[in-house]
Amino acid sequence: MESAKETKHRTTDNIAISYTGVFDNEILSVLAKEIEGTLSSDDKVNKKVFKIFIELAQNISLYSLERDVTSGGDGMGVGTMIIRNFDTYYEFSTGNKTTKENIIPVMEKCDNINSMSREKLREYRRLQRNMPAGQKGGGNIGLIQVALTASNPIEYALVKCEDGNYFYIVSVRINKD
Repeated sequence: MESAKETKHRTTDNIAISYTGVFDNEILSVLAKEIEGTLSSDDKVNKKVFKIFIELAQNISLYSLERDVTSGGDGMGVGTMIIRNFDTYYEFSTGNKTTKENIIPVMEKCDNINSMSREKLREYRRLQRNMPAGQKGGGNIGLIQVALTASNPIEYALVKCEDGNYFYIVSVRINKD
């Protein structure tokens, strides 16, 4: 997320892609095509953004407190995704409603992931993959993959909602070089 100085100068001109709503397969497919085909002329950067999109969009779809029933009868998560385009990087942000109790462990995982070197992250990912499924905990592999793909720390914020729940925001920068 930007410093106060950068935030002050942000305009809607920086928004490359923005979506708020249900994160079902149909929407994810449309957004994925938009990311893959039009975001950058650099295929390597597009692939990085696409991988991060898949991980973070899946988190909204599965874990958002706010749910919407699709035409198939499935309850899918509702949230927000924004990709901003700056001179030297893209900023990918997602957000969704959650409870404080549910998000505290995820924030702790982000802090743990951010404290590791790239080599330690790779080792941690291998360890998580080898654990029995019930012991992993939600978001472990996905957040590790986001940090490895972006090569930048995962930033997060909580905003308290009027109903007592929270809106959880995750952001990561993807360098264009």
